[in-house]
Amino acid sequence: MKRMKFLAGLVALAALADGCLPVVTVQNKTSFVVRAVVTNSGHSQVLSPSPGESSAAEVEEGPYRVTIIPDQEWLDHANATRQFLNDQLAHSDTLTGPQLLEVVRRLKEIAASIKAYENTAGNGAACAGQITQDGGGSVTVSAATDGTILVSCQ
Repeated sequence: MKRMKFLAGLVALAALADGCLPVVTVQNKTSFVVRAVVTNSGHSQVLSPSPGESSAAEVEEGPYRVTIIPDQEWLDHANATRQFLNDQLAHSDTLTGPQLLEVVRRLKEIAASIKAYENTAGNGAACAGQITQDGGGSVTVSAATDGTILVSCQ
C-alpha cells in the first residue's frame, strides 16, 4: 500500500513538473491567419493564430526559432466567403436595407483582408530568441504597408 502511494506521488510530481514548461506566445497582428512554426530543442510545433489572437507552444530552455508563413487554408475560406457574399449581393432584391448594407460591409472587409494576404503571398519571415530560466518568449507578427511580413522575437 505504501508503495502505491509513493508511486502515485511520483506520478503527480512528474505531471506537475511537465506543466511548468515555458511557452513561446505568438501574437498575430495581421488581418489574416498565419502559420507559425516554432522550433526548439530539435522539435517543431505549428500554431495558427487568427487575426488579433495569439497561440502558445510549450518549449524547453535554450534557443528557439519561429518561422511565419501566410496560411493558404485561410485564403481558400476567405475566397469562399467572398463568393457567398457576392451571391447574396446578386440577389439583393431578397435583402432588407440593413442586410444589404451588412453584405457590402462584409465584402469590403474580406476584400481588404484578401488583398493584405495576397501582398504577403510567398513572403515568409523568421526570428530567433532564447528561452532562459526566467521564462518564455514572445513573438509579434504584423504586416508592413508594402505587404512584407514583420516578425519580432523577444
